[in-house]
Amino acid sequence: MNELPLPFFYAAPLVVMVLAYVLHLRRSESKSAAALQRALKSGLTDPPSLHPVVNLDICVGAGGCTRVCPEGTLGIVNGKAYLVNPTVCIGHGACAAACPMEAITLVFGTERRGLDIPYVKPNFETNVPGLFIAGELGGMGLIRNAVEQGRQAMDAIARQRGDASQLDVLIIGAGPAGLSATLGAMGHQLRFATIEQEDSLGGCVYHYPRNKIVATHPVTLPKVGKVKLGEISKESLLEFWQGIIQRQ
Repeated sequence: MNELPLPFFYAAPLVVMVLAYVLHLRRSESKSAAALQRALKSGLTDPPSLHPVVNLDICVGAGGCTRVCPEGTLGIVNGKAYLVNPTVCIGHGACAAACPMEAITLVFGTERRGLDIPYVKPNFETNVPGLFIAGELGGMGLIRNAVEQGRQAMDAIARQRGDASQLDVLIIGAGPAGLSATLGAMGHQLRFATIEQEDSLGGCVYHYPRNKIVATHPVTLPKVGKVKLGEISKESLLEFWQGIIQRQ
């Protein structure tokens, strides 16, 4: 009986792993292609806010962007990355950082739906003196950045504080930026009021679908410090925010 050559025993496991990997890629591409077709068929092709645009000319289909996206927004189709679930994108931007070819750009608006972003200075004050814009209204839907903008805007307002007879600042909206601004106003001991038309904490986050993943990175809140949220759902984030307000 002829014995199998020794290299065979080393090569066989490698061949099996390669075949399994190829099969996994094909199944993954098939699911992504199906998701893309469903989005196109239903007309759900416009992302709500900040979202990735892939330069297909330089995309190599490495797949890193799809693995870091908790919502499954991106998928590999025909060896390229596509936005297969556009309406569930929350714009956290991890996909752009994960792309080895820098083929992903984060943008606002689409070819069919433009987006007018207000003019703001580096301290988030608009061309109207005393009027500051932070968060989604300024085109930034990413919770971590909205929180940071709310904090920085309140720092700027505190430096400009005058001799107001009633309020130093009126905060409109209790979303991520509004909550951060509210805590910042507390920290600076400003005379302030926060109003929200829905009479509910969370702003736009309050209207997200149930169990939607809304944050994936740590945030730094005034008076609270750095909070390691990780992947957190809409309901858990709203409960966390409510707890912060109750403790102040």
